[in-house]
Amino acid sequence: MRINLNIMKKFRKISKDVIFVSRLTGVTKKKLRIFISVVLSNLTVLSDILIILFFASILTGQKSNYSLINDFLSQKYLLPIVVLLRFLFIYIEQANMFSLKFQVEKNLKNHLINEVYEKGNYSISDANYYIGTLSGHIGYFYQGITSFLNSIIQVVVYASFLIFTDINTIVTFTVGLLILFVPTKKLIQLSRKYMHEAYLRIQESNREVERIIQNIFLIKILETVKEEFENFDKTIEKVKTANFKNNIYGTLNSLTPNFLTVFTISLLIVFFEALENLTLEFLGVTLRLVQTLGTFNKSLNMVFNSHVHLETFLSLEQNKIDVDLSYYEINEDADFAVNIENLSFKFFNSEKNIFENLNLKIEKNKHTIITGPNGSGKSTLLGLISKVFYPHQGTIISNSNNFGYVGVTPLIFDATLRENFLYGNKKNKLDEEIIALAKEFNLYSNDNLDLNKRISNKELSSGQMQKISFIRALLSDVDILILDESTSNLDSESRKLIFEILKRKNITVINSTHNHEDFSYDCHLEIQVFESVTSVVSK
Repeated sequence: MRINLNIMKKFRKISKDVIFVSRLTGVTKKKLRIFISVVLSNLTVLSDILIILFFASILTGQKSNYSLINDFLSQKYLLPIVVLLRFLFIYIEQANMFSLKFQVEKNLKNHLINEVYEKGNYSISDANYYIGTLSGHIGYFYQGITSFLNSIIQVVVYASFLIFTDINTIVTFTVGLLILFVPTKKLIQLSRKYMHEAYLRIQESNREVERIIQNIFLIKILETVKEEFENFDKTIEKVKTANFKNNIYGTLNSLTPNFLTVFTISLLIVFFEALENLTLEFLGVTLRLVQTLGTFNKSLNMVFNSHVHLETFLSLEQNKIDVDLSYYEINEDADFAVNIENLSFKFFNSEKNIFENLNLKIEKNKHTIITGPNGSGKSTLLGLISKVFYPHQGTIISNSNNFGYVGVTPLIFDATLRENFLYGNKKNKLDEEIIALAKEFNLYSNDNLDLNKRISNKELSSGQMQKISFIRALLSDVDILILDESTSNLDSESRKLIFEILKRKNITVINSTHNHEDFSYDCHLEIQVFESVTSVVSK
């Protein structure tokens, strides 16, 4: 009884969650399509029963108790029409179901992208998970819900037909359900367990592949390819074992209802003479009922297994922060570029502050470098300065709201040079100005630079792509240029050239870097981490 109560509580919780996400993603506006899905599901079942009745009538000459049905069955040319209609019902219903799933996924992605861009306080890994993985899983959850509801409808219709056909079927159906319950329940639990394990192992292997790809140069140079692949092979073996168990129990879970029902009917036919005259239509509808119960089990697994991701999303919605721009002030008359006072910050879903009561000042029209160990918060600090992230307390005062950014990975489009240079630019720039700046950066040796030339990251060197990024930023006439390891992949000559150009532009440069020995700068701030305390020290 306690189990049943727990199941009912879980279903009530799932129902509330479904309603919430449905409203958020606009599914509640698709009531007509949901109704159509229900109607099509019923029509599929009815066509199934008609096909079974047709075959029973043709093969055995059995007659229905209803003359109307007998008249219909006498028109044998209607059989292929019913078969075709059944195919169309299933196709349209499935297409409708997947459409709803993708609609949920699309709307959820848009919602989460907006959250990440508007709220800002998400780490890169969290943003990838929320926008990509989470929305996909919730779409999967909705697919399971739709399939689950359709399965319930089909089970009711099949069972109703059997019950009203012969009173003996009530006994058969009841006994069958009792026999099915225990092994099916156990198999669902095991299937759920190994499905989750397989998911975790696949995630582990994906992280391993990502690590190998990111460090491919180092691995090849150090000649540790053999060791890396041996370790990766062990990871894949774990994935293989987990997937094998998942597939085995998943297969057993889907096959068991069919097997147990047929086996039960066989026993009833052998040991109960009252059931020796079971009709072909009864057996056919019973088997279809059992198949539907298998779908029901599968759908239920989908719902329960993916509901954990829905819970994550709901937690995200309940705990999301309100963006407070009052922490930022613009003072165009200030004699500094940025002044940070008593700033504290942590990422969403994190308990630990990255910065706490941070105070620092960045000079106007100077080149300030920020150094520190990996993971110390250099990129986070740049994000706070440029309003990508939002502090929890404190004040950030800047002399301008006109920021530019160049990161470690250049953003290059498969488009013309002009389109790449002017991406995001809200100013009217003459071709002569663009060409002059490109020559200043020694982007191309050719004097006749063709701005209509199409480029892609496949044909450009890393230096060329990074120079395009710098030119793009300067064409926006920025006052404060944010650099995040933007020259780490450049040679020393290119770095010196770029920073000489930036110095002539008389703008504020805030530069997070590891390589600072081979170029001049004005100020040096170092982020130091001692246990749980983070500080920024002027060097």
